[in-house]
Amino acid sequence: MKSKDYQKGIKKKLRDAPKLEGYYFSPERAREVRDNGQILSIRVETSLKCNLRCSYCYSAGGKALPNEIKYEEIIDVINQAKDLKAESIVIIGGGEPTIYPRFRDLVKYVHSINLIPVIFTNNQTMTKDLAQFLLDHNVSVIIKLDSLDEKIQDEMSCVKGAYKNIMRGLQNLIDVGYLNFKDEQRLKLGASFLVNKQNASSVPAIWKFCRDRKIFPNLEMMIPNERGDEINNLLLSREEWKKLKLQILELDRSEYGYDWLPYTPLLASGCFQVMYNLYITVEGFVRPCSDIQVNIANIKNYSLKEIIELPFFKRARNVDKYLLGKCGNCEYLSECIGCRGLAFTFSRNNGEDSFEALCSEDPSCFK
Repeated sequence: MKSKDYQKGIKKKLRDAPKLEGYYFSPERAREVRDNGQILSIRVETSLKCNLRCSYCYSAGGKALPNEIKYEEIIDVINQAKDLKAESIVIIGGGEPTIYPRFRDLVKYVHSINLIPVIFTNNQTMTKDLAQFLLDHNVSVIIKLDSLDEKIQDEMSCVKGAYKNIMRGLQNLIDVGYLNFKDEQRLKLGASFLVNKQNASSVPAIWKFCRDRKIFPNLEMMIPNERGDEINNLLLSREEWKKLKLQILELDRSEYGYDWLPYTPLLASGCFQVMYNLYITVEGFVRPCSDIQVNIANIKNYSLKEIIELPFFKRARNVDKYLLGKCGNCEYLSECIGCRGLAFTFSRNNGEDSFEALCSEDPSCFK
């Protein structure tokens, strides 16, 4: 953990960890665009259709819904985001975005209007041709990599052969040049791993695998969802999170010379997306982030400009001014606002109203 003595001494020898282009924005930029009535990115679901059946997934089936938003509606909302000064479009799928029928058209359009496309993919369909297409269109790619153990990855994906496909796709991305960027801070390839009791012990190995190859390690915290105890029984405790985060921090400091605040939900990055981002579901509902599951506004009834002015969204974008508990009194408030999705979900499950839940204390923080 950081201390004043640490900041004066060892800190001088360390440096900030590299980030993925188009995916991470600093707290300073987040506050700047928030105060200017702008956004920096949107995350867009295309369809719930998926070729995996991951054990932790909230959609629990991977089947498309009958009322999913149309391609033209996605394009319209992207244009609105650009008008609000967005810099990137995160195509998160909802299911697997690369099997969306108009996936390439969507990427081409985002690239054509000078925004950075970012995709989350389970890497099951990553041919060399697709990898080259993504590189040619400046796409930042985040692949699924929940474990380096083939058995565990296949079990978490609920599909035999998932691990081999992930590794084959990763090699295709590497072969076309996804690790050939000279700017150390401009990473274009990331690996996302959702941490729970199934894979927590192997997370340091995944982290080292990523760092050694200059791949952005995107550690995600599992959030309770509609699958109830099936998910809740896999959640890490506060003490388990403490042990894991400090282990990874020591790894980064000692082997790679990176330093970061250990309390943030996204390790080595922090997460301020509720201030600058909007998440659009396959049904067109808009949320401050994917895990703040409210259906207050829909792109069919409101413009993005109108949505960020709605009371709930104004509270989310200014949440640093309203935080409760130890989050509100934290000395690191300028660097961390906790995981708003986790705080919201736990508080709502305990009967709090949406406004208070949004500002509640992050239950995973061990400070």
